[in-house]
Amino acid sequence: MICEVIQPFNYQNLKRTTKLKFTNFAKKLDCFVAKPFAPRNDMKRKAAFTLAEVLITLGIIGVVAAITLPALIDSVTERKNSERHANIVYKVTQAMEMMKVHGELGRRYDTTEAFVDELQKYLKISKRCDANHIADCWPTDKVTDGEGNEFEISKAKTGKNLSLQSSTNNVGLILGDGASIILNYNPDSGIVDETDAIVAVKKSLPVGGGRSKEFVYTSNATASIDFITDVNGSAAPNAETSNNVYHDIRNLTAARFTKGCAGVELPGMGCVVNVGTSYDCVSSSAYSCDYWAGAKKKCESLGMTLPDFGTLKNIAAQKASIPNLPQSGWFWSSSDYTLLTAWGINFSNGNNGYYIKGTQGGVFCVGN
Repeated sequence: MICEVIQPFNYQNLKRTTKLKFTNFAKKLDCFVAKPFAPRNDMKRKAAFTLAEVLITLGIIGVVAAITLPALIDSVTERKNSERHANIVYKVTQAMEMMKVHGELGRRYDTTEAFVDELQKYLKISKRCDANHIADCWPTDKVTDGEGNEFEISKAKTGKNLSLQSSTNNVGLILGDGASIILNYNPDSGIVDETDAIVAVKKSLPVGGGRSKEFVYTSNATASIDFITDVNGSAAPNAETSNNVYHDIRNLTAARFTKGCAGVELPGMGCVVNVGTSYDCVSSSAYSCDYWAGAKKKCESLGMTLPDFGTLKNIAAQKASIPNLPQSGWFWSSSDYTLLTAWGINFSNGNNGYYIKGTQGGVFCVGN
């Protein structure tokens, strides 16, 4: 049977077909039903990916991952290290604040050992090592200092070996959570009386991607001590801060294995260390409790100096581009205004003015 091509079925076609004989219509209908519609020319079949295209795509994904994954891992590691760093400092600070409450910071200790005898009543310590066995409380025998040299932990016996002015012996401690620290107490730092107010200190620490976060770091209760800690145990890189990049070996204030900078190197100013408010007031001709004089004494104990007003302005001007500098709080300069006041700068808004020496501000110490 020869079939005719039937146009798409619609109402007009139906009217025309009613005029046909029934038999002819049936034949046409048989042809219409028996022969399926051929696909239209504009109907395209969906194409699948070829093997080559899949391999190229996977290759691109692999290249992007190889570029971005190390940076992502570094950022995560940096954040974890800073969180561990702040946590260790917090635990020691809490213990010393309890010592203050009980009046045990209101007296002078002749040695770091004598100080730790009291500290361990408030701080959970799983192991303690004297200066001659200091390496037994550290996860590695050697570390990389800030200048890229190897330093043998067994040589870290006194404050001098941590680039501190204090000559007392160090004590190694392994805390209850496994953190290792090498601690030094400075008998000449002054005392914190139980009636003195606790002043919290914030510190900017890196959290990856060039960003930083201000941690509630410590308080003025820790003014008499400094220490070094390895925040991730024996895991690499076991290195101090270098070229303004924080690694896993951190400090409380300025303690360091190297003679290099424990803070931030700023052009034209050398090393800048943020002490915060971890210092005591001292008696002066202006006040019986002179914080400004105490700030200068703290910097001198580190072999550094309190910056003059011009230098402090230069430090403040660079805070936006250097995340390791604090973004808030006011800081002393060494430039006094009157017998009772001295110049300072508020890092929160950039304003400068003179402050009463009997009030406690933040402290930067500068030096080579």
